[in-house]
Amino acid sequence: MDRSNNNKLREQLAALISQGNAFTPLPQLLDSIPYEVTGQQVEGFSHTVWELTEHLRIALHDLVEYSKDSHFQSPPWPDGFWPDEPGLASREGWDESVRQIKALQEEMIEMVLDPANDLFEPFVANPDHHLLRQATIVAEHNAYHAGQIAMLSKALGRRVI
Repeated sequence: MDRSNNNKLREQLAALISQGNAFTPLPQLLDSIPYEVTGQQVEGFSHTVWELTEHLRIALHDLVEYSKDSHFQSPPWPDGFWPDEPGLASREGWDESVRQIKALQEEMIEMVLDPANDLFEPFVANPDHHLLRQATIVAEHNAYHAGQIAMLSKALGRRVI
């Protein structure tokens, strides 16, 4: 792939991770949700906003760390990817989870935009995996759960931005 197309691909991936093309960017969505509703259960929904948000944080951490070191040990599936409780005891914990999601997204974007990182280079621990794969999983996973959070927020009577 020539340099121009490589740069376009990197920029498109970065945009997909940071803002998507057809939905509210995840950080903006999370910033719009008040802490007070994050642990509320809603009939017809399997998870609370807190559970979905913390799941996103844990999964993002896993994807970023694995992208940096393919020998990284993931938490056990599925329990290690979900919080123990449907709600959170403190606003500080909510704020910290959201802050980490933003930082992890930015870290993935930096890896994608860095021309020193070959998007197609097979990972040592699994040659079927590469940075392009990880970046698309981040974008897809974030979009999926952001949609769930938006629907849950709407069910909680909140205006979705």
